[in-house]
Amino acid sequence: MTRDNRWKMQEALKDVRFVFAAAKKDCPQLVFDDDGVFTISFDKHGKKGSGRTFLTSGGPDEG
Repeated sequence: MTRDNRWKMQEALKDVRFVFAAAKKDCPQLVFDDDGVFTISFDKHGKKGSGRTFLTSGGPDEG
């Protein structure tokens, strides 16, 4: 594809580790297949874990 963060599925599958490394270093990576697009992004954990983990474990009211 033309932009650095856009990939055709065949390109991404050649070395998926590179796609993940690019998402971690730069920005979300977009991988296109015949039906749509996958967005691969990276979020660092906070000091006490990720917000997703916190929210899916019940939040502050459930202990």
